Amino acid sequence: MSDKERKDVFKVYDIIGESFYENRSQNLMEEKYLETICSLIPKAGKILDLGCGSGKPIFEYFKKRGFKLLGVDASEKMLAIARKNFPEDKFLLMDMRQLHLDQKFHAIIAWHSFFHLEAKDQEKMFNIFQEHLEPNGILMFTSGNEQSEAWSENFSQALFHASLSPERYMELLSAHQFSLVQHSIEDPECGGATVWIAQLIQ
Repeated sequence: MSDKERKDVFKVYDIIGESFYENRSQNLMEEKYLETICSLIPKAGKILDLGCGSGKPIFEYFKKRGFKLLGVDASEKMLAIARKNFPEDKFLLMDMRQLHLDQKFHAIIAWHSFFHLEAKDQEKMFNIFQEHLEPNGILMFTSGNEQSEAWSENFSQALFHASLSPERYMELLSAHQFSLVQHSIEDPECGGATVWIAQLIQ
């Protein structure tokens, strides 16, 4: 696969968006992690959903609980679906690697989106996470469980994934003033997801 396909992985979702949305599980297997976020931030706090996709089920979960949300995604197709699902909410078409918003959030969620970035871009994201969080803000992202690159096939399209090592994620969190709250490795109750939750200590 080419370097461009690695870098522009979000464009695959412009092709597979409808099929991905129609087949995306809505059973909220992520709920225990989302509940943790709710318990750690102020009621009606501000949440940035990075790689929000269609907005279902995660954006919707927080919206129903009264949080203020901004959804960001680099795929035009996925954002078109999100805007149809939630016409009264705000969504931005933007690559998370170029994120520079003049506001801070109580939580940033990068669920099954951050792990599409190349390793070097993942490392750079920790500055962006730090810049966009309020003091004591919460970061949640998913990753692999070892340093690796992989391609998966989704609706006949190749999707790139990458992961740093757990040790490197810990180094990056520490270097950017994050304290680890939870690290769940390949959770069998959550589709095998490896989940990180950390708090910005500033």
